[in-house]
Amino acid sequence: MSNRRRQQTNTFPIGVLVPLILVALIALAGGMTWVHYRNQMVTRGRDIRTLEREIATIHAELEGLRPRIAQLTTRTALQARLNEGFIKMDPIRRECIVRVSARADGGLRTVSNDQQMR
Repeated sequence: MSNRRRQQTNTFPIGVLVPLILVALIALAGGMTWVHYRNQMVTRGRDIRTLEREIATIHAELEGLRPRIAQLTTRTALQARLNEGFIKMDPIRRECIVRVSARADGGLRTVSNDQQMR
C-alpha cells in the first residue's frame, strides 16, 4: 500500500515556474519604478508651476512698486528726507578715497591717497 501512495503523488515542475516568476518579479519591479518616477515627475511639475505663479505675482508687485521707488529716490525726495533728519550723511574721509590712474601699458594703478601718488 505504501507504494500506491507514492505513485499517486503528483510532482510539480518547479523548474518551469522559477524563470516565469523571476520575469514577473522583474516586470513588477520595473512597472512600480516607472509609476513612482512618473508620479514624482507630475508632483515636481505641479511644484514648478506653483513657483512660477509666485514669481509672476512677485514680478507684478514689483512692477507696481517701480513708480513709487522712482518717486522716493528722486533728488528732491532724498533732500526732503535729509532735511527731516531721517537720513544721516557722513562726509567721506580722505583715507577712504581711492584714486585710479592709467599706466603707459594701458593698465590701471590704484593709489590710496595723494602722498603715495607723488
